[in-house]
Order: sequence, then structure tokens, then C-alpha cells
Amino acid sequence: MSDLSGSELLALAQAALARAGEAEAEVVLRSARRGFARFAMGELGQHMELREPRALVRVARGLCVAQASTNLLDEAAIVRVLEDAARAAERVPETPGFPGFASASEPKGDSPPRFAPATRDMSADTRADLVATVLRTISAEGLVGAGALETRTSSLAVATTRGRLVSHDGTAAQFKVWALETPGAGGAAGCGGTIHRDVHALDLVGETERAIRICRTSKDPASLDAGTYDVVLEPAAVAELVEWLGTIAFAATAVEQGTSALRGRIGERITGESITMVESPLDDGPFGLATPFDREGIWRRRVPLIERGVARGVLYDRAAASRMGAESTGSALLIDGEGDGSIGPSAIAMDGGSAESVDELIAGVSRGLYICRLHYVNGLMDPRRAVMTGLTRDGCFLIENGKISRPVGNMRFTDSFLEGLARTDGMTRSRQAVATAWSDAGAHIVPAIRMRGFRFNGKSQVV
Repeated sequence: MSDLSGSELLALAQAALARAGEAEAEVVLRSARRGFARFAMGELGQHMELREPRALVRVARGLCVAQASTNLLDEAAIVRVLEDAARAAERVPETPGFPGFASASEPKGDSPPRFAPATRDMSADTRADLVATVLRTISAEGLVGAGALETRTSSLAVATTRGRLVSHDGTAAQFKVWALETPGAGGAAGCGGTIHRDVHALDLVGETERAIRICRTSKDPASLDAGTYDVVLEPAAVAELVEWLGTIAFAATAVEQGTSALRGRIGERITGESITMVESPLDDGPFGLATPFDREGIWRRRVPLIERGVARGVLYDRAAASRMGAESTGSALLIDGEGDGSIGPSAIAMDGGSAESVDELIAGVSRGLYICRLHYVNGLMDPRRAVMTGLTRDGCFLIENGKISRPVGNMRFTDSFLEGLARTDGMTRSRQAVATAWSDAGAHIVPAIRMRGFRFNGKSQVV
């Protein structure tokens, strides 16, 4: 099957809508080609190219909205799922506030740069050669390599019976690498990673060297008791918490249901004055990855979420906006090619601070922890306070007298991220893009931070 461009998908969606003859319908078509070179146990283990077609349709009968999907991108198949959705719409419950599908009159904006020909054109052999170089570098240090290099070209189109017609083409390239002390469980580990729309902008050498450095310095970790520690969190760790905050706090449905930390607090201080977060999906800088419109074909918007510690706004799709007297912010998510009604961010940008380096943040800690990554984070414990729990991973070190002194085993934390941000007194000026884990292609842009009094309720795990 050949790749379909956004404009070709849009023409296909229009043809299917015309043939189906539904009065109120929406068609979302997505076509993606993903190239993988995965490696583990020091060897290239999976080398493949996947094509991921998806058609997601909705049909409405008044306020009753039904959805159906197929992975066949041809007119007949799309018409069939439109017919399936139409039959289901006779039986499903009403969707409160459903305003109808998007119309031709909805505003459109400029499309930021999202496409790199080099990513589209990268061959399987070139991916394999790049991975082979990474593996040789790690092996030369007496360590075991694992990770993946992925290139993706994707096209998206949304068409409705009310005349909304939008399409988009984009690329993304992502590299993740681990340097491991042993091929099995246990032992030291270091991780590196980078994402960009242009595969040639990925710093494979620098991220591999970082993974090796962390692994080598993580050997023979000491045990540390549970307690409250000042911490310096690398961007990868910060982004994990920020993405969870986006999931539990910034969606209009969470506010509507009363589970969000922003419920009833817009205009109030919810965290430290140094904290500013903005949903910035139309960023035209090098880290911009998000599609310019959402699953409903609505152009995304820049939305202030937290401004100098004060809650400023939340994210809406069209139905939630209708119910809550607002306007859609273009935040209906497309998740793994499926639509499940979720609302959320695709590109949170957190302001940086004045520190020139992570070392400068570490220098301000008498006794604490330097944390490279987090793992198994759960933000559903007490979402009204943004309480999260999880484990450190791939690099946890004791800080003593402003310097890293020794590695420690991984530890479990449980704390409110918002309250922790109120205790944050340092951030790096530079920021890093970290790929979103749970939504359509995007990246959160965050600095490293220094947080005082982070609470750990689990003793170090030392094997």
C-alpha cells in the first residue's frame, strides 16, 4: 500500500461522506509509515517498517453520537463504518452539549513547520547503520546496548458534512538508548533520548555518551532510607510529571467532574511564583511536533495554563466547551489512531529559570538526590492535589555538599507535584523536548529543576 498524503486523505474522506449520504457525520483519516531499528542485548533485534492506516468516523442523530473505525483506507470500507456508526447512533446515549460537528466557518491558522524530507526518505539500511555505530560505542565500554531509532511520516485529514476540511503532513524521529551493566535484570543503567522532526537533528552521539556516563557512575549503588530530600530532576523526569499533570488537571472534563486541581481555582495561586506552563502546540521552533489541528478538525490554540503560579486556563474540545460556555481550544486528542473522547495537551511548554547548568542546581543542595528519570508514575492517587507516586530509574545519585557523591538504589516517591513546584527554587535556562507518551505526536518542553523537600516513602532498592 502506498503512502497517502494529507490532501489525498482529505479527498478520500469527502468522497466517502458524499457516498454515505449522512446528514451529520465526521471522518478522520490517518496514514502513518514508521520505520524501526530496535536493539537489545547488544544486538539489532527488530528491523521493520510498519504502515498504520486508520479511519475513525462519527455519526450523529441529534445528541446521540456513535463512533466506528477501520484500518482500511478505501472508500467502500469507510462507507461501511459510516453505516455501522449510523446504526449505532440510534441506540447510544446522548452526548450532553454536543454542538454538531465542526463547520467550514471554524477559523484556521498558519501551519507551523512539521515536515522534514530527510526523515521521510531515511532508508532501512541507514537506520541499521546508525544503530550499529551506537552498539559498537556501547560495547567498546564493556556495556550492553538497548533502545530504538524510529522515523515516522504521518498524514491526517478531517472532513465533516458541515464543510470542515483540513489536512496535514508531518514527520517525527525519535532515538532512545540504554547502556546497561548486565544484559538481564539488575545492574546499573543509563538512558539517553532525543526527538525532532528532522532525523539528522538527533544527537545520537551525545545521547549515547550520556547513557554510558550515567551507567558507569551508577555501579554499586548504596542504600538510602525513606525520607524527605531536596532533589534535582533532569528534564526527562520533569516531563513525566508534567504529562501526568496535563492528564489529571488541565482537561475541561476533569474540571467539570471536580477531580482537577484547577476546579474552582482559576485566578488563584496553585503553585510557586516561578512556575509558568503554556499549552503551545503551534510552536514553530525546532521542538514543534504537534499537528496544527485536533481530532475534530479544530485549529489548536496557545493556552496559558499556569502563569507565575496562578491557574489561568484549561483545555476544551467542542462538546465540553459547549457545556461550559467556552470555546474549543483544539484539544480533542487522537490516541494511537483511535479517538476516545479524551481532552488533553500535546505540547506543554514550561518556562525555564536562570541556572546555566544542572551542576549549578546541584551546587545549591547540601544533601539530596540527583534524579535522571522516573518510572511507573501514577498520578491518580489524589488528583485534586496532584499527588503522584513512582520510582526513580536509570540514574539516582546522592548529593552531598553541592556535589554528586555516590549512586543510590532506586527509590519510591509519593508527593504532590503542584506542592513540590511551590518548593521549587531553581530551574535551568535551557529546556529539552521530551516526547509525549500518551497522545498524538507532540513533545513537552521542560527545564531541569531543583525542588526542596521531595517525599520518598520507599527505601532504596539495591540488588
